[in-house]
Amino acid sequence: RFATVLGFDAPALTAARFTPGEIVVETVAGTVVHRQSSEGWEVEDGGARVSLRGLRRQALAVELPAVGQALFKYTPPEAIANHVAEPPALDGTLTGFVQDDPLSLDHDDQYRRSETAFPGPEAFAARAWLAWDEPALFVAVAVTKGDLTFRSVAGTPLRLDNEPDLIHSDGLQLYLQTEGQPRLGVLVVPDPDSSALQVHSVSGNSAVGVAVRGAWRRSADGYVVTLGISSPGWPPAANDPAPRFDLIVNEMRPGRARRLGQLVWTGGGGWVYLRGDRQDPARAGRLLLS
Repeated sequence: RFATVLGFDAPALTAARFTPGEIVVETVAGTVVHRQSSEGWEVEDGGARVSLRGLRRQALAVELPAVGQALFKYTPPEAIANHVAEPPALDGTLTGFVQDDPLSLDHDDQYRRSETAFPGPEAFAARAWLAWDEPALFVAVAVTKGDLTFRSVAGTPLRLDNEPDLIHSDGLQLYLQTEGQPRLGVLVVPDPDSSALQVHSVSGNSAVGVAVRGAWRRSADGYVVTLGISSPGWPPAANDPAPRFDLIVNEMRPGRARRLGQLVWTGGGGWVYLRGDRQDPARAGRLLLS
């Protein structure tokens, strides 16, 4: 650690002491003590004490491993889905969704990049809200992004990968797994010529018995997708473990052949190259039904 005391138009410095948890600065006017606390930083100046702290994004828990264990212990994030008596409108608006505590996709450590780094939440971000009833799970995603680039299934085939061409488009990837059921994975892209959604099964994930309905709309700063997913095993039994859930927002730009990057709710960062529509099931978060 390097520590330096700089004084500008202040009383003359007489002494400074540094320890791992405390910095003491003495001047001819008195003593000022700086201490690191569990919630931030405290400054004690004479009889006055100022606490520096505030809302901070919760980091994923990391533990140093024992010999032979994995390098990091991953703690899955949790999302809350509110039970609704009536299904949301699913018309590209947030009508029918409880708009408290959205899932946020807006940080660099949630961004998988290509040759370009994360442009910042002002240029690319998303918020999501979840609801449920006995027939379906409902998802609303509001994406902040300019230059919307939606690919149509009727477009000229890209012939780039073994994944569907819709991967290289603005759109969503949704993953859901309930106890005793195979993992569900769907790729959802707004239809550029209507309010409908183009839905494609994600490679290696089940689509048997799955039904997806919904719509999308442009917004002032991007677009909004609302949809409902009905699948075998939904809803889970009261004593079942929490369902596993993940959300990814793909990013495309005009004039590109491949997508530029993607935001991943469960984080992980890294590179988008060669991932296709493959998302590690071990990273899925937990869906809490309220």
